[in-house]
Amino acid sequence: MTCTSAAVRRNSATHYCASTSSSAAPSCKAAPNRRTPELVSLRRRSCSALLAALLGIVLALLPHQCMGDWGGSWQKGRATRYGGWDDGWNINEGSCGYGYLDQDHATGWDIAAMSDQNWDFEGSCGRCFEVRCDPTWISDNYGESFDRTGVCRDPDASVIVQITDSCPCWYPANQYSNKRWCCGDMYHFDMSTWAFEKLAEDRWGVIGIITRSVACDYEPEKRAPVPPEGECAPNTRISRPWGWVDRRPWP
Repeated sequence: MTCTSAAVRRNSATHYCASTSSSAAPSCKAAPNRRTPELVSLRRRSCSALLAALLGIVLALLPHQCMGDWGGSWQKGRATRYGGWDDGWNINEGSCGYGYLDQDHATGWDIAAMSDQNWDFEGSCGRCFEVRCDPTWISDNYGESFDRTGVCRDPDASVIVQITDSCPCWYPANQYSNKRWCCGDMYHFDMSTWAFEKLAEDRWGVIGIITRSVACDYEPEKRAPVPPEGECAPNTRISRPWGWVDRRPWP
């Protein structure tokens, strides 16, 4: 078996996954004066109706894609691979800071780096996605096209990956490749070779995908099996540290 590489690099030195923040919704309070209970109740109902209307307007103005994952909808994308013995990158050096990844914890070695240009990148560390191979033509950020209509092992089979790393658009140490795949021309994952080859032979380097956000313990209808030719073990440049604990969140 020969493992080949699509050399894409994430940022392993700086944490690019920012946490999300939330703010409390405004509240309407009845003035503590001499109004009758009926007027106070009417005032509260009016404020509630006004807030509901304002919330509806705000949600309507949000980009559709920002709400897509609320309903578990699929979206098209693209995936490259990294972390095989042949490419020099290591899945244990992800920017999310989870350290050495245990094959038997969380999603194991089925992980991915998310492009920092994806619309849902913020707060992506630790989130999980269901991914299927999409038999289609794809292109890179330089306009080159690739026929991937016949490379999927099974378009109906899925792999669940957890985000442990980022793929920054601006990465001077690997500028050409990162700009090629991770600069926002298409929704993009850089998947571990271990996960990628469950969907297609690793020699293809890049494939079309469809993906959706799921709970990390979600069981897909049809889980992609270990490929018949076996799997490429991840790059093991980092040995298991003494006292090590896999820090990935898990339900």
